[in-house]
Amino acid sequence: MTAHVDLEPAERLPEDVPDGTFGHARHRLPAHITPCTPAEQARHYTDLSQALAGLSIRDLLRRHSNQGETRD
Repeated sequence: MTAHVDLEPAERLPEDVPDGTFGHARHRLPAHITPCTPAEQARHYTDLSQALAGLSIRDLLRRHSNQGETRD
């Protein structure tokens, strides 16, 4: 790869413009799946944040670690 810092991305060779595919073809979504709009993503993020707000990992880990113990 050669560095053409002075060129705009449209003027560079495709392999010289990083696009995150690392030389592989870009993944395409199946036709029946449509990506969320930024507004929908924000709403989903808010819903998820609110759902996870009361989650206590400490309690979950304590409960998990006590599952294997037997008490007489």
